[in-house]
Amino acid sequence: MKNILVINGHPDKESFNEAVAQSYLKSAITAGAEMRYIAIRELKFNPNLQFGYRMVQAVLFN
Repeated sequence: MKNILVINGHPDKESFNEAVAQSYLKSAITAGAEMRYIAIRELKFNPNLQFGYRMVQAVLFN
């Protein structure tokens, strides 16, 4: 069994990138692969890195 991670970095949920990612996910699951999907737009974090790399910045998954 294959393990596949799909990361979509496009900010628009209605984008062509989202459609391609969803199509790929469905096809891979049908083929028996174990899938994980991450949409960067759904992560809750401050991309500013206001403390640089001196502090760990939490990332919350929906």
